[in-house]
Amino acid sequence: MDSLYILFAVMISSAFAYFYIKIYAKFFDLRKYYQLGFIIFLCTIFIQFMTVLPFGLTVGYLGLLSFITYPIALSLVYRTNIFNITFLALHAILKIYVNFILFAAMFALIEQTQLTLEWIYTSNYYHLSQGLSYLISFVLLIYVDDKLLSNKLKDFFKQKLNLLLIISIQVILLINVIWISATTENLPIRWYNIILMLLTFSVDGIYLLLRLFTANSTYFSVYKTHTDTLRKQLSFQLDHYKQFESQTQALLRFKHDHNKVMATVGSLIERGDTKVFKQIIEDYRNELNQIEIGYHKYSNNLVYDALLNDYQKRFQSIGASFESVVYIQFHIDISEINMIKLFYNILENAYESLLHVEDLSTRSIRIDSERMDAYIKISFVNTMNPLHSSVDAKSTKKDKLAHGFGSSIIDKILSEYHGFSNRYVTSEDGLNYFHLEIFIPVNP
Repeated sequence: MDSLYILFAVMISSAFAYFYIKIYAKFFDLRKYYQLGFIIFLCTIFIQFMTVLPFGLTVGYLGLLSFITYPIALSLVYRTNIFNITFLALHAILKIYVNFILFAAMFALIEQTQLTLEWIYTSNYYHLSQGLSYLISFVLLIYVDDKLLSNKLKDFFKQKLNLLLIISIQVILLINVIWISATTENLPIRWYNIILMLLTFSVDGIYLLLRLFTANSTYFSVYKTHTDTLRKQLSFQLDHYKQFESQTQALLRFKHDHNKVMATVGSLIERGDTKVFKQIIEDYRNELNQIEIGYHKYSNNLVYDALLNDYQKRFQSIGASFESVVYIQFHIDISEINMIKLFYNILENAYESLLHVEDLSTRSIRIDSERMDAYIKISFVNTMNPLHSSVDAKSTKKDKLAHGFGSSIIDKILSEYHGFSNRYVTSEDGLNYFHLEIFIPVNP
């Protein structure tokens, strides 16, 4: 029977390990040789099934081993920071150990003996408890991590404060469960086993609710930020449409008077009154220029020009100079709506950065474009305050969530179209400049 329990534990734990790596691969890039990390992860699990340990080691050392090997294995699998690796390692350990103690206490209660690690380790229930713990952990992994929280975990992993909160609670919960389950004191058997079962069941419930709360709170914070960003975009568009409407009305009035002016010009020509004729033409030209005042041609695309003209006014309002020569070939494989989103978020980030430049006379932004092999390169260069800006940070604002959301849109759009970006800082004449270069593939 014990062989069947071992086979059951091996099969279920293997499925758990495989899907654990696969599910979280949606949120992190895999390393080139991630298979090595997976093998270490799987071997660490299988070691837990050993019932004969060398050098007189006790079962407690098997548990401690996972605190070392899990982070190492997962860091070899995923390309991410130490906070995410710590969370993933403790997440797996907490799931497995808590459920293991739950079933071990249940079997100890059936056998009417006090649960101790030594008893469960030498009993016929050890591998069965392991298998059942991985089964429950596997079900929770699929239902909670893959289904319930799948769309919300990406934003969760970007928030270090939420990660640190969860990691702290993971540590607290593990310490309490390990301390109570590892006691060697003789306690009332029924009372102690039931307390352990209630404790582990409560830990599972509390941990699940906490994860739901933090994931949802992060998700709704990002959703609110997304909504605020869209509101700002709509506000800028509304201002542009109002300006466009004003220019359209002026053009209609101009058109309305056009025939009268042309009739007058015809009469003057017939009379040979060139002096008055020249004056009318000059006034006519000035009136037409007044209608087009404030509009500059910054690109070879009317849609991009509208956005650039809007931002030129915003930059002008904070004393920043604005230059732009953007030539985007029409055979690039990117939709205009995504190009607008890309420009909007880049320009918005530059605007926020320029607000931190204290000397208004040094505020500037320049946009250039050029063809580089199979890519269109668009360069955005703006002055920056080094005390408030960082190339590596997603945000220079106190509201990092909002700024990070804009940066994530930039990266997402570029990635979608197989483009990439380059960010760096230069210094010239005592001024610091932030450079953002985006590369968009050109269709062959």
